[in-house]
Amino acid sequence: MPKIICLLAYEGMELLDFSGPQSAFYEALQAKNGSYKLQIVGFSKRIVRCEAGLQIIPSKLIDEIDESHTFIIPGGKGARSLSIKPTQLASLKLLMSKSERVVSICTGVYLTARAGLPPNTNVATHWAFVDDLKKQYPLLNVDPEKIFVQDGKYWSSAGVTSGIDLTLRLIEVDHGTALAHHVAKHLVVYSKRSGSQKQFSNVLDIQKPRSDRMELIMNWIKEHIDEVITVNRLSELVHLSERQCHRLFLKETDMTPAQYVEKYRMQIASELLATTDREIKSIALVVGFETYNGFARAFERSFAVTPAAYRKAFLLKK
Repeated sequence: MPKIICLLAYEGMELLDFSGPQSAFYEALQAKNGSYKLQIVGFSKRIVRCEAGLQIIPSKLIDEIDESHTFIIPGGKGARSLSIKPTQLASLKLLMSKSERVVSICTGVYLTARAGLPPNTNVATHWAFVDDLKKQYPLLNVDPEKIFVQDGKYWSSAGVTSGIDLTLRLIEVDHGTALAHHVAKHLVVYSKRSGSQKQFSNVLDIQKPRSDRMELIMNWIKEHIDEVITVNRLSELVHLSERQCHRLFLKETDMTPAQYVEKYRMQIASELLATTDREIKSIALVVGFETYNGFARAFERSFAVTPAAYRKAFLLKK
């Protein structure tokens, strides 16, 4: 019997969160007849507009579904807003309970959380929403690094295209490695992607400084990133004690001065690796490291891959 795959379509969803898994399952079906049955479900049968503007028409009402093996919930602005009503969440929760596997893609986890994920469920989401998800749903265990996470019947992926990685794993579980590898080759993606989603993140992502002192410090760090930077130098710059300087950083960045400086060095290094052919040892010196080994350790702490692997993945070819 084919496994029934229900893909939720709703207003404001991210198209790739929906189409990535759908395409992977469809290719599996083409390669192995009878492996899956795909159904697009919606809260109504009216046209829904994706976040990017494409329109999709659900073929089934969510309340009409009696059987579902795998229920796919894509993310998008619609998932993160309150546009989905309590009655619709109730329908979502019911189909989740009927499904053998519940799969959220990217920020689709906001919807599964609102519908009632069990406390302490391990989940993943897009790196840009990790902190917000933790704040809104503190009873969930949010993994900031993994491409996808399984916790019992609940599966969740990190950002956007990692939904394909997760789907390839589901195909592998259902029908073996050979079919998953065939689908990966057809879609021109890796069967198993190396590294974690940390390699795609902005390690330094803070708001505009709230105080003149912090703005002065940040600008100074930019101009002296190749030098030894100590808390003593920073505190003298703005006429504070080291303890006061430490508190200022925590208040404005949620980081210590040392953490902020290292993350800024790593941000500059990642940009140089991706946009220049400069030797990696030279980049280490440019961002203030006296030895390559120290630089490499710091880089792996931030991105979970080596500088060479990062360059191989992201260098923009001329």
